[in-house]
Amino acid sequence: MKTSKVSLAVCLALSSQLAIAADEDKYLLDSITVIASDSEESKQDSVRAPQATSTVNEATIKNMASKNVPAALRIIPNVDILGGPTPTSENISIRGLPQSHAYVAIDGIYQSYYATKKGSWQLNPNFVKNIKVTAGPTSGAAAGKITIETLSALDLLKNDETFGAKVDLGYRSNNAQKDYGLSLYGKADTLDYLVAGQTSDRDGYEIGGGGVNERTRGDQTSGLIKVGNQFSADQRLVFTLNYDDSRSFQVRNDIGFRDSKYTGSSLVWTDAASNNDLVDLQASLYLNNVDSFTWEDEGDNEEGIQDIQDESWGYSVGNNSLTDFGLLHYGTSGHFTTHTGAIIKSDSTTGEIIEDESAASEASSKTRKLAGWVNLQLPVGESFEVIPGIRYDSFYVESSNAIGLDGEALLRDGRTETRTSKSLNVIYNATDEIKFFASYAEAINNPRDGELFTSGRGFKPNPELKSERADNKELGVVFDYQSVFANNDSLVTRFNIFQNDIKDFITDIYSVDWPDGEKVNIGQAKLKGFEITSSYLLGDFDFSASYGRTRGTDTNTGWYLQSMPSDKINLVSNYTVNEELIIGTSATFSFTHNNVPTEQLIEGGGSETIPAEGSESWFTMDIFGTYEPKAVDGLTVKLSATNLFDQSYARRLEYERNGDLSNPIEFYEEGRSVNLNVSYAF
Repeated sequence: MKTSKVSLAVCLALSSQLAIAADEDKYLLDSITVIASDSEESKQDSVRAPQATSTVNEATIKNMASKNVPAALRIIPNVDILGGPTPTSENISIRGLPQSHAYVAIDGIYQSYYATKKGSWQLNPNFVKNIKVTAGPTSGAAAGKITIETLSALDLLKNDETFGAKVDLGYRSNNAQKDYGLSLYGKADTLDYLVAGQTSDRDGYEIGGGGVNERTRGDQTSGLIKVGNQFSADQRLVFTLNYDDSRSFQVRNDIGFRDSKYTGSSLVWTDAASNNDLVDLQASLYLNNVDSFTWEDEGDNEEGIQDIQDESWGYSVGNNSLTDFGLLHYGTSGHFTTHTGAIIKSDSTTGEIIEDESAASEASSKTRKLAGWVNLQLPVGESFEVIPGIRYDSFYVESSNAIGLDGEALLRDGRTETRTSKSLNVIYNATDEIKFFASYAEAINNPRDGELFTSGRGFKPNPELKSERADNKELGVVFDYQSVFANNDSLVTRFNIFQNDIKDFITDIYSVDWPDGEKVNIGQAKLKGFEITSSYLLGDFDFSASYGRTRGTDTNTGWYLQSMPSDKINLVSNYTVNEELIIGTSATFSFTHNNVPTEQLIEGGGSETIPAEGSESWFTMDIFGTYEPKAVDGLTVKLSATNLFDQSYARRLEYERNGDLSNPIEFYEEGRSVNLNVSYAF
């Protein structure tokens, strides 16, 4: 069989990305995925998918010694980490859009809470089974979709076991992080259950080349309960409870702390109905609560407190029906949130409340998101598939106490925004080895509470802020070749380009009175770029590579947009030495990032010059190994060295308001760390 020179050139020009795990959706439809279940399909199935989909599995997360969920996703093209260097303060962006623009679900629980520099990932990575990321507008979100499934007893029990226990111990040399975990799990007839807990504490980490960032110290206590019942071969009900309690010290001032408590619970029902073509049902009902408490010493015998609660509940129902004319997917969802809190400034000696015009009370609000969708996967001839879709989204927000700058009441009667979004996907199977795809998708992104109402400490509220409306165009091709260099090898490469035009894009303007800015809508922003992902398998060896680029511009001014990811090459390889030992490497090369704004808007319609907060090029490499000795059944030892060459680097340079470069200790990334994880199941 002849091999395409194009696909070979693309693959060899790279050098590898993530261990993309097996999880291609059964149906190629724009839906809300309740959970992204891992299967035993080939690691290359995500690359074969005619969309920008990547999946990271449990083994990859642990091999890379991932400190949190964002760290596990860093090897996906055009995915970036935002929010500062503290593990509990980090968030992600997809194709230049922050996490608030993505649909995120954990075990069927939609995650609406998003805090820019306070972190939104109250989930222990050691509990994660797999993470699936789909880039581009989908499920009503402008950036994409992230679905996470946590471990269950069925993942830990061997075929002949009915009960088990596992002890986990971990150590990270860079910041003396110590992890302790215990899991109990079992099954009886159709019932399976898992109860797991883990504690962790860490010192401040040392940046590459030396120097300790003390504000990255902290601790974390996490819990997971999962109970499932298999009513039949087709029907299953799963209850999940996630709990996380963490403390970090990444606050505005040098003295202070932040406590975050997260509780998420869900009931997920699936019914494959193998004897009924019209039923393939997934449904979830969930609760999701986040409590964030921040205390800061503000000097001059003054202290500040922020106490914020975000309580949500919701549901999602989706069904697939196989009809004579194609596969029909339809569903509905609802998400309801109550947001409350307080901002208090007081005398640290007397406790007396200090009146502070720059620190208004946190607005109490209620929001509601409702959606309904219908998609059709329609074969056309032997080579084409056409997937038209339509989706309706409704967003409602009201506040019981928010006030404007002149004391006027804001949104007491509420406000509603809606959009009917269209999508169209076309897949052309040119040959058994080559597949082309094209898509058009629309989505709406609603403003957050902190953008509409927050007026404390330098932020100006904007209750008139409108939702963003994204229209994404995408083209791609998949090359899938077997027996390329050897009789039993496999090479799969996907290349896709995109352009996401966003109307009423939300950005910042600044003034002397409001140094932290005000969120406003600009006419339109344009995000465009591409991704190349390639995976090669040969026996016990697998190698994967990716390269991603995103550029964002304000079409009104021509300026670059903030928070665009750097161009990066990601490389990962794994080699199964024998039945006991697997070794591997992971490497990232980030190119110089200077496509950043050098001006910003100010109140009154003018502009001012700002430092170019880009980054220099950097390279990091990790090595890892997993050892499971046959002589000690149940023992697993994982050893890794991250940032092997102790590189000194930053994802973004940070500057003071006077234009001086900030202290690198405060925003440079972690240096070399040797990491050990030992687990024993019995």
